[in-house]
Amino acid sequence: MQKQAIPSWVDFEAIRVFYEKAKELTRKTGIEYEVDHIVPIRSRRVCGLHCQQNLQVITAVENNRKNNSFWPDMA
Repeated sequence: MQKQAIPSWVDFEAIRVFYEKAKELTRKTGIEYEVDHIVPIRSRRVCGLHCQQNLQVITAVENNRKNNSFWPDMA
């Protein structure tokens, strides 16, 4: 699913920075951080893109709580 959500104009280096930041925060704090898709790639209501504009670094707990069911301005 993620492969189909990658647009042709994606900046893979920018995406890599998100994953590096998550690893670094996990290492520094001891709290697990993950890269989250702000608008889920796979949801019953919407399908987001795998691109730097749709990524954020949040804790694993926050990401699990979100559970592909919340995004900004959700109606």
